[in-house]
Amino acid sequence: MSNKNEKRLHTFSIPEVKPEGWLKRQLEIQMQGLTGKLFDIWDSVGSYSGWLGGTGENWERAPYYLDGLLPLSCYLEDKEHWDIACRFVEWTLSSQDEEGNFGPVASKEDYWSRFVMLKVLIQYYEIKKDSRVLPFFDRYFQYLYKKIPQVPMKQWSSARIGDLLYCIQWYCEREERSYIPALVEMLRKQALDWVDIFADFPFTRPAGYYYDWNKEYSHFSWEDYHDTMKYHANHIVNVTMGFKYPAMLSYFFDDLDYEAVSLAGMESADKYHGVASGAVNGDEHLSGNNPSQGAELCSIVEYMFSLQTMLEAFGLPCFADKMERLAYNALPATITEDFMAHQYVQQANQVLVSKAKRNWFNNNEESNMFGLEPNFGCCTANMHQGWPKFVKSLWYRESDSEVVSMVFAPCRLETEAEGKKLCIREETEYPFKEKITYHVEEASHDGLEFKIRIPGWCSACKIYKNGICVKEVKNREKTGDVVSVCRGIRTGDKIEAEFSMEIETSHWFHNSVAVERGPLVYALDMKERWEAVREVAGVRDYEVYPESDWNYALEENPSFEMQAGRVGVVPFSKEHPPIRLKTRGRRLDSWKLEDNSAGTLPVSPISPDGTEEEITLIPYGCTKLRVTQFPWYKKEDK
Repeated sequence: MSNKNEKRLHTFSIPEVKPEGWLKRQLEIQMQGLTGKLFDIWDSVGSYSGWLGGTGENWERAPYYLDGLLPLSCYLEDKEHWDIACRFVEWTLSSQDEEGNFGPVASKEDYWSRFVMLKVLIQYYEIKKDSRVLPFFDRYFQYLYKKIPQVPMKQWSSARIGDLLYCIQWYCEREERSYIPALVEMLRKQALDWVDIFADFPFTRPAGYYYDWNKEYSHFSWEDYHDTMKYHANHIVNVTMGFKYPAMLSYFFDDLDYEAVSLAGMESADKYHGVASGAVNGDEHLSGNNPSQGAELCSIVEYMFSLQTMLEAFGLPCFADKMERLAYNALPATITEDFMAHQYVQQANQVLVSKAKRNWFNNNEESNMFGLEPNFGCCTANMHQGWPKFVKSLWYRESDSEVVSMVFAPCRLETEAEGKKLCIREETEYPFKEKITYHVEEASHDGLEFKIRIPGWCSACKIYKNGICVKEVKNREKTGDVVSVCRGIRTGDKIEAEFSMEIETSHWFHNSVAVERGPLVYALDMKERWEAVREVAGVRDYEVYPESDWNYALEENPSFEMQAGRVGVVPFSKEHPPIRLKTRGRRLDSWKLEDNSAGTLPVSPISPDGTEEEITLIPYGCTKLRVTQFPWYKKEDK
């Protein structure tokens, strides 16, 4: 076993990084929305929860909910919701039996749901330093060490062992126990082998190409699915959780290049199932890279957390690029602006939201509706971790004498370095604007190294310290770097970074193009008509209908007029988007609805119909109806 640290990074604890500016406002909107209301209105995580000793749902939903509610309550200093979260924590800590197992009796034999609650307890410990937590972990890990030789991990637990390894690694940084290496070896043998899957990716087509879901469902039992259709290996949430598995193994073994395996897995998932938003399509299983297929909300927030663990393990800036792409595009696009409704699956090309049959693999007809519990309640419980855990991904350290601004958003870092207090306020309207200003509010560190990530999309940048340019890069290869800005910072220092955000296009399914600027992807600004179709516990479910044309093609090398506004009270606002891009397009009348979704994209270049019209693109995260991946035509086709 090995614990090599050449490129390891470490996140700061939850109390050390505080959201500010538009990011804090986004968290406030979340708490005012479903996150703050769910305990009172949704039985799955309410006072009857099995995780409070009640007769209600006793599997993953309450732990999922707490995985977001607990840190969010801390960031907002919300005592009411902190107390609710602590009710679950106190019950959980008191539920541990003589063997070391814990949780609701009705699900006592399940492993997976316990992994999630351990992640909650990790966050609780960071905040409160409760002395009961580490012995609790020790007793549970000893229970697993004795139990899993007789009752091995299977199904969800086997597929998600990476999350358990994350908890074990966290514990190992604080305590040493002689049984841990043997436990980790057993878990490796019982885990779904994501290393093998990512090293030689077998799912190069949508799940529907390999498996007939209706036949599987009618002919086989749940226990048979894994063998008959590799259910867990191509389940989209398992895949995005599985991305962290090689990273976690790297802490314990040095027999493989786990970094290369992780990169290969991400590359394959993007190549065969990726869309412009950064999401990996899966509805409910890997569904190819057609932008009319769905990407599950659970997979978005789980992918973000996997990227956080991969950043810690490998320190590569490309993981931060992907983190921003998901957080600033896919995450806000699939939840309403007031955080009162969400989709189960979003589409990169989403031109109609309704209860209707679509070409999903095995999701139901409500899956792209906005509401309380469309399709299935896992996302209702799990979506809350996205923004709070994102805050924890902003800053990293490699040692006590180094800080790294890795993912960009307005925040404040309050910590200690070299035994002295350090406070840095990060002021920015990134990702909408290109400038980031770091105000050093307290520091006297002559040896502290200050580092900044240069995003992979950035071709030129300037970095200033106290008004003097200390780094300038022009025409750089777009690979992403972490660069040292200075060694030594003191109270009153100001560091400014300016990244060149150029409007560019990227190519996707059927040679379609997406429009990008910095970390943001842009989508057609469609007129939307929202219709409430039902209301449960004060929460409405919606269908959304287009009130404008959507079937546009862009010119091969389009020109844009950018209109920049301010970041408003709602950061990802449809009515007041911070950025608008004006361009011209032509309608393609042959591109129509198919199965209630935008029809399959014609292979570009195409010959469009009609005359050119002015169209507007806005950030993907501001849209609920959209076209993101466009067909295109050559100038001579006019």
